[in-house]
Amino acid sequence: MNSSIHFSILHSIASAGWIAQCVLAILTFCSVASWAIILYKVITLRKADLGNRRFLAVFLKSNNLQELKNKTIALGNEGPIAALFSNVSEKVVLGETQVKTRDALRNETFPIARLERILRSGIQDEMDYYERYIHFLATIGNTAPFIGLFGTVVGIVNSFRAIGLLEVANIAVVAPGISEALIATAAGLAAAIPAVVAYNLFANQLNRLEVKLEIFSSELITFIETSDLKSLPDSEGLQG
Repeated sequence: MNSSIHFSILHSIASAGWIAQCVLAILTFCSVASWAIILYKVITLRKADLGNRRFLAVFLKSNNLQELKNKTIALGNEGPIAALFSNVSEKVVLGETQVKTRDALRNETFPIARLERILRSGIQDEMDYYERYIHFLATIGNTAPFIGLFGTVVGIVNSFRAIGLLEVANIAVVAPGISEALIATAAGLAAAIPAVVAYNLFANQLNRLEVKLEIFSSELITFIETSDLKSLPDSEGLQG
């Protein structure tokens, strides 16, 4: 029974007109591409989550910036939060945002403002990386049903054309066109539904990731202020 159904579907596709076959080819490509992106994003976001957990565990146990930097390198800079930290740590340590005294940090707004700009830029870079290809899923979800609908219309038109040519309306005449129409509709939905569901799930995960990056940015600034600068002398000590 199943084999005969499969044969019937394949026979309908093989005997369909070239327009219907083009529609099905496009929808097949969209479906394969969307599933490839879904698999890629599942693996990427899973690795990102594991990397974030490992880095945050190290972050909470670190006493200063250099120690955190060394531990992050040992972890392999895995995860977006670790990548964000690595992006700014060199600039802090090497002096782009480094201040020389605790009094300077309290009295000068430039170093922290500069660090905040670097962090915002780093967050945007990380989000750009993890948002790659996700908009393709939205595009497939929005357009695949309409592509399938186009194939449906073509199948219906073929059915009416067959009726007009043979001047008889029975199931044998209209069945091929109706079959094309239904297959195109099913193919459009099969391509669109997984893409829409996956897009919504990934968009939610990416929103949470962006919130985590922003929270870490605030915590990193506090970490630099309260721990790293403790080893720096006061301005009075420098003047003495």
